[in-house]
Amino acid sequence: MLDLSRRTLGILCITGFALAAAGWITAWNNARSDNSTAPGASGKGSSAAAGAKSSLRARLEEAKLVSDPRSIRLVELMEKMDAGAEPGKPNPAFLKAAELTLNDSLFHRRQRDFRLLMEKMRPEDAQAIHEQFKNLEREGRYFGFEYGAFAMRWGQIDGAGAMAYWTAREPFDMNPNDLVNVVTGWANSDAEKALAWVEGHKELLGGVNAYRPLLVGWLDKDPVAASAWFANSKLDPEQYGDCVNGAVLDKVYSDGVEGASEWLATLPDGDASLGGAKEAWMDHIGRLGNLDPGLAATAWSKVGSKPWMGSQEFNYFCQSVANGNQGSLDGFAEQLSKTWPAAQAGVQFGRWTTENPEMVGALLTRFPSSAIRKTGVEAMVGTLEKTDPAAAQSWREKLAE
Repeated sequence: MLDLSRRTLGILCITGFALAAAGWITAWNNARSDNSTAPGASGKGSSAAAGAKSSLRARLEEAKLVSDPRSIRLVELMEKMDAGAEPGKPNPAFLKAAELTLNDSLFHRRQRDFRLLMEKMRPEDAQAIHEQFKNLEREGRYFGFEYGAFAMRWGQIDGAGAMAYWTAREPFDMNPNDLVNVVTGWANSDAEKALAWVEGHKELLGGVNAYRPLLVGWLDKDPVAASAWFANSKLDPEQYGDCVNGAVLDKVYSDGVEGASEWLATLPDGDASLGGAKEAWMDHIGRLGNLDPGLAATAWSKVGSKPWMGSQEFNYFCQSVANGNQGSLDGFAEQLSKTWPAAQAGVQFGRWTTENPEMVGALLTRFPSSAIRKTGVEAMVGTLEKTDPAAAQSWREKLAE
């Protein structure tokens, strides 16, 4: 299957739908509880069934979790579909619900309802749903977002079965985006088995770096174990950097920019980390164009003293923060003076001065008066005095407040 979805939109959608699903499931449980304790609830007649249906509608509408009749109907179908499920066979009720949901012309409702429905999918249903998508494409109806959600869910509930299905095909023609989604889902439920499959099928991966979705899915489920594996992995620099990039993007959404910076800071200070962490940091600065200055200072303090962080990275970050705060760095400088220890900052400014004194000088020239600026000036001038006293004096005069 082709996949036109964007990673960022997918994460936002999945988060929203997961919250909605949690709320709806709570409503079902409450409805069951009400029906089991209500007078006459033990009866098996049509009046009991009608009462259950009425109660379910009432609970959903009362909680304002959903008001659309079509979505309420789907919830009712989901509540009943387990009764017709047989082990080892696709559930006709589930397949029918999937068909009805995909036949919805309203994009956002279809997205919400289909992702909710995926919570009811069993391994026995997956291949039949895949065939449904193929048939719909033959009719000229493409469902890239929905298939992406299906592929990730397939990986969660039966990653081994999903890959067994695809590897049995000759030739192996799995779309790279589908492979990424299945591996992400599989790593989210059983990372060690997903890792074993990736390690054992490298000849099928082509240009896909399957370690990236593996790490992303694993970090969501068990960040400690995932980080430990990654720290000891022997990936080549390109794969390593790609994994860091994917992990940082997901960390920004799950733990915020501070959490993403904190995770970056845990990477070992080896050659691979040096390039991968720096690349990921630079790639994501562009997404931080409206960052609160206090949060920016906290995020920087997590990684500002790392050996892979250079004056260019600091300069770009300052530009991004200023762009989001009416061109001002005042609040950022004030907060950074509190969050970035002067001793660590001094070491960095000194190192940066030996590498590119002109960039450091230009940066400090624009930087607002603050304790952190004073630290930078002292470190720069002190470093230059050891190698170029004339330049040190020149910069001392230029940077005097």
